[in-house]
Amino acid sequence: MKKFFEAIGNLFRTLFGGGSKPTPAPTPAPKPRPVVIRPEDPQDAADIKPDTVVMIVSEMEKVIIPPNEPDEAFVKDIFEEAPAPPVNPPTPTTPTTPTPPATTGGGTAAPTTTTPATGGGATSPTTPTTPTTTTPPKPAAPASKGRFMWCLDNGHGKKTPGKRSPLFDDGRTRLFEYEYNRDIVQRIREALDKHDVKYYITVPEVDIDDFLKGRVDRANDLKSDLPKIFVSVHGNAGPAANSETWSPASGIETWFFHGSARSQKIASIFQKHLIEKTGFRNRNIKSQPTGQFYVLRNTNMPSVLTENGFYNNKVEGAEMMKPEVRQKIADAHVAAILEIEKSGL
Repeated sequence: MKKFFEAIGNLFRTLFGGGSKPTPAPTPAPKPRPVVIRPEDPQDAADIKPDTVVMIVSEMEKVIIPPNEPDEAFVKDIFEEAPAPPVNPPTPTTPTTPTPPATTGGGTAAPTTTTPATGGGATSPTTPTTPTTTTPPKPAAPASKGRFMWCLDNGHGKKTPGKRSPLFDDGRTRLFEYEYNRDIVQRIREALDKHDVKYYITVPEVDIDDFLKGRVDRANDLKSDLPKIFVSVHGNAGPAANSETWSPASGIETWFFHGSARSQKIASIFQKHLIEKTGFRNRNIKSQPTGQFYVLRNTNMPSVLTENGFYNNKVEGAEMMKPEVRQKIADAHVAAILEIEKSGL
């Protein structure tokens, strides 16, 4: 009879609920949102639509970064929906420092010596042994000099559509942005070699298109014992009726990932040196609250994008063709890098 009533009770619980409920399975942590290259998203300042919300900040504004504070701005655009937080996120642990092997004196193992017996008694004399030569351990590989690994991004490739000036008065000459960007990055590279600053060129190829995802993946996947900083070098273009019409826009501006204090501070330093070295019009540092540049949005490190003059401004474009002006722009980037190498962020 007892089994009969238990069976009836189980049937009712199955049909109508009640009783103890099974423990639900834990909700898995959300996967990262897939990165999609959307045609409407700008690659750089030349692609920004006139009605886009842009935040303009003076490079003189002081940015305070508390020590060891994580830069959490790389998760999302602030006007986009944030992903749900993971259930029971793991508690971060402090990595332990491995204990070095015991050493004596200057780091080599202490040699073993044999002491002869002394005094009376029945102690047998100790047979002298040939002293062994201890091979000192190989020194560890020297740590990288410098403070940061600089991921230098030279912008577009030869196959990127557009990105060129109108024809100059001779009817033959144009400024091509891919060539301009690469020339400046090459000049930066030569200077950094002299200062022993670590760097990585994201796109050494020339005969290539935008290569957006590849540029970002190369920077993100780069193994480095130094923290990385991403700097994308560009020329700008202002609004014009068509590709063969000159624009009145001029000057230099530096873009940073919106909400990242470290990126803003880096942008301020670059903008300061660019204006000092070139004397170009100061367009300040800028960011977009949403729809940010692909390379700024998807690099997992502090990142900035410099816009070094307008190649479709007839006067400024002619200046950008001059080797001495390009050298000033390169020198400004190097000065900013050396300041950050010296003082940190």
